[in-house]
Amino acid sequence: MLLKMGLVANKRAVVAVLAVLGALSMVSQVYAQGANVIIETGTAKITSHDLEAEMAKAPPELRASLLQRPDALAQLASNLLMRRVLAQEAEKAGLHTRGANQAALQIARDRVLSDLQLLQLDERNRPNSMVLDQRARDVYRAEGEKRFAIPDEVRASHILIAKGDGAEQKAKALLQDLKNGKDFEALAKEHSADPGSAAKGGDLGSFSRGRMVKPFEDAAFALQPGQLSEVVESQFGYHIIKVTERKPGGVKPYEEVRDTLYEEVTQRILQEGRVKAGQQIMTKAKPNPEALDAFIASQKKN
Repeated sequence: MLLKMGLVANKRAVVAVLAVLGALSMVSQVYAQGANVIIETGTAKITSHDLEAEMAKAPPELRASLLQRPDALAQLASNLLMRRVLAQEAEKAGLHTRGANQAALQIARDRVLSDLQLLQLDERNRPNSMVLDQRARDVYRAEGEKRFAIPDEVRASHILIAKGDGAEQKAKALLQDLKNGKDFEALAKEHSADPGSAAKGGDLGSFSRGRMVKPFEDAAFALQPGQLSEVVESQFGYHIIKVTERKPGGVKPYEEVRDTLYEEVTQRILQEGRVKAGQQIMTKAKPNPEALDAFIASQKKN
């Protein structure tokens, strides 16, 4: 797929890519020793090492999917073989010796090797369990109340009377029936205009603030378990609300969010290490603004 896209998109880019692959072909042949050959022609072969290197660029979930699809892996190997043969042809044609192609080859080599060096740097900077736990606890103490807050919740039931002639009076009459001892669930099943909750005796389940329309929410959160609201009007009609349970909010315990914090802290430490390494390199860099200006001017002329 990548090969087809490159051929259509930009012939010049393809020449550079082929030059890169051609120059790397000798390395791949050495690397192939001891690996199983997946597919080959008279001049080139793709091994299990090649497949492994190509799959390493994909997300873990895609790699797992590919392993369940031998046909997709076979196609991937075929694509790699076509690239390798074309790279060999490009090398025979001397494409890798041309100026722009040499630069593309160097950039590709830099990218591969620098990525490997960064992975090695990550391993050196990876925190041990003691440091990781301490940093994770520091983050939890500093940010836990806001990030891992558990909001107050109530569990409530309601009877909804849709708006219309006599709707408010009907709701008030039902409220009086409830105060006189009639069963809430039975009245909800018989009279509520909310079909989703009526079948369950009016039960709406648990919810936190922001989930219901404001008049309903304000009334529900003002009640204690077992209490009934007065008739509450909203855009949906007239509600009689009964709270059956209250769940006070709080903060998720550290143990519940530890794995999330471990991953976050690890990535933060590794990124700090990469930034530091980059800064150390750039302290020795010597920019040439005049050369950059000349390059921009030359590109504008093209």
